[in-house]
Amino acid sequence: MQRISVLLLAVMLGACSAGHPPDAAGDTPPEPDAGPTTSVELGVPGGPDGLDFAPLDADAELDLHTFGQGGTHVLLGVRTLGFGIRAYVGFTLTDDTGGHEIDAPPPVRPQLFACDDAKNVCDLVPVTIMTGGLFGPDETRSGLPVTIHVTAYTDAGDSGEDEREVLVSAAGLAQ
Repeated sequence: MQRISVLLLAVMLGACSAGHPPDAAGDTPPEPDAGPTTSVELGVPGGPDGLDFAPLDADAELDLHTFGQGGTHVLLGVRTLGFGIRAYVGFTLTDDTGGHEIDAPPPVRPQLFACDDAKNVCDLVPVTIMTGGLFGPDETRSGLPVTIHVTAYTDAGDSGEDEREVLVSAAGLAQ
């Protein structure tokens, strides 16, 4: 009788210490995935039409554009996970050598993203950021180290940010 009581006590203690109660077959269900529920990733336009998201690697070379109207711009993209189809997105670009900074704050209304519901990801591509003020008219632009910081948030309180250090390139600009 004492042996049965000790065995019963051991079984009860084992059941109490488990993270999840065993199911009817006696198997313990797996722990839930502890991966992030929301995230933000900085990228650039990609794909054949420039409307797909492509990750932006650290130390990548980011081309400056004029679009025929003067001034310089960079093209960026943002991928969010778990934010839904609308979010507020803002950018800050900082010249790492001179400390010049430009800010492209979030708009007053959330931006509409293109979403892939199967993957729960949404992209905002392309985003055109003016770079006026990041460097002077006579400063060398090619090879300039720049830190790009992106923040995103929703009305529901989801938020995230990402940052990359890149080099800008003026190779495509008319000289």
